[in-house]
Amino acid sequence: MKRILHRITSELQRGLLFAAMLLLAFGAMRYLQGYFDFTFVERVPIANVPGEFPGGEPDPDIKRPADTDNASSGSDTQTKSPEESQPSQGVDSDSIDDTQGGNVNQGTTSPTTPIKKPQTAQRVSASLQKTKELLAKGYTFMTSGTFEKGKTVLGNADITGLGTSLSYSDYEVRTTKTTEYARGCIVTEETTKTEQRPAVLLRNGFIIRDVNGKLSLLRPDGSTVLSDYDESVFRLTELRDRDGNALFASVQREMRDVLVPIMKKQENSERPIESGFYEEEPVKTEVEVLTYYILTEDGKWVKSDYTDEYPHAESDMGLSFDAPLDYGKSDCDIVRYTNGYRWGYMSESTGRALIYPQFTRAYNFHDGYAVAFDEYSMYVIDEAGTFVYTVGYAEPEVFTTFFEVTLPDTNGIEALGTYYFSHGLTRVRFRENLYNYRKYNYIKSDDRSVLYDIHGKEFPIPSNYTLIAYSDGILLLQNQQTKLYGCMNYKGAWIVQPQYSYVTPSLSGLIAVGDIDGKKGLCDTNGSWVLPQVYDAVSAPSAGMIAVYDKTIGWEVYRMMTKTGS
Repeated sequence: MKRILHRITSELQRGLLFAAMLLLAFGAMRYLQGYFDFTFVERVPIANVPGEFPGGEPDPDIKRPADTDNASSGSDTQTKSPEESQPSQGVDSDSIDDTQGGNVNQGTTSPTTPIKKPQTAQRVSASLQKTKELLAKGYTFMTSGTFEKGKTVLGNADITGLGTSLSYSDYEVRTTKTTEYARGCIVTEETTKTEQRPAVLLRNGFIIRDVNGKLSLLRPDGSTVLSDYDESVFRLTELRDRDGNALFASVQREMRDVLVPIMKKQENSERPIESGFYEEEPVKTEVEVLTYYILTEDGKWVKSDYTDEYPHAESDMGLSFDAPLDYGKSDCDIVRYTNGYRWGYMSESTGRALIYPQFTRAYNFHDGYAVAFDEYSMYVIDEAGTFVYTVGYAEPEVFTTFFEVTLPDTNGIEALGTYYFSHGLTRVRFRENLYNYRKYNYIKSDDRSVLYDIHGKEFPIPSNYTLIAYSDGILLLQNQQTKLYGCMNYKGAWIVQPQYSYVTPSLSGLIAVGDIDGKKGLCDTNGSWVLPQVYDAVSAPSAGMIAVYDKTIGWEVYRMMTKTGS
């Protein structure tokens, strides 16, 4: 009997031991999966899971303004509420570093770490030093260049009288309209739309302040240029002349005799186009006549010789938008030049020609390469004057092209990334047509933006995503199903998860991120928050300035600043 009891006891002990081992293994697995924590153990952040992100595994060192545990990917991405999308760090002191460049992928807080207070626009504003204080510490203003964590900070310009309302009036803004005609002919055209005017609008290095519909024009330090600014007399544009001066347009309307073109339908696309013939009798039509001016430091208007008839020749930008002040400028000694008919490249210091004028379009060097066009091809040129890559090119109005690149239809910020290299990539419009021998028709099968490297190899954009813009080595992408936006760097790593309804292209190394009707913030090209997602409005940078709004603080203007000699 004793022997039987001993045997039963032994079997029970082994069974209990085996069950305990199973329970321990199951508990360890659930702990690693994050289902619970021990209060005395600080969890190490779990690395990104392979396949979590469209387009491949991101660089584990790249942080992004999204909660790692809650982030989803691809077409399953859901928009987070502002509370869920908050960065994990708080602002609890006057230190600049507490607010700017915080790591958004922190691990679980240790019980010995003080709990930080929730971030608010008020606390962020209080944490930023005034620009006057930073100037006294050896910082200088940045009107161009790229925001770099550890080298660049944001200072509060401390401008009074900016108002406490988000908007007081409406205004007309430039936009684009894309139309798809027969056989896939896609045409983008400029148009305008009415939007609420921000009470503080940054444009081309100036501040336009709106108080109950009365406009004032300010400099970045808050000093008044025009206390009663009438846009109908001198409209501040987003254009600049070749010397970098902001251009104001004097708009006049005149009645002129205008020949009305006779329209016809394009043979292949059925798109309405001018036939080259005009009505016999001119028609009295009101036309808009633009004359451009610059505003001097002492407040005087000086007429500019800029004309938008040949904007490619009048400006180095190539695109017309509120660009960083160094946009389009050569970053080496080689610059483009013209003989009046064609473009080439020469040494700026010696005046010696590197490539004699032979291009219909040419753009300055950036990151070691330049892009130029003639009637037949697009060329990539290095600083030695070598043609490192050539690709067939066709004018955008020509419908019958095959596997060729072409220029965008418009030259606003919607074409950002075109004409210049950044981190070895440039943006081009790629079109592909199929030829139907039976009906002798050309059918457009592809019309999209792609990124090419210096050898003409296409950058692999994730499937189900559309390239919206490219700058500072950052791709702004839109999910074709959810219509939400995210950002990927030139290495193929997501730095901003594709879960936001409001994301701006990277300008000066800063990206505004958030939801259209929710809270917004500002992050850098590493995906780290520069300003947390606590504002009702955050502008894109303009000449080193950022305008932010929250109903608790009203409008404020922050300025990019860097340590002298850093």
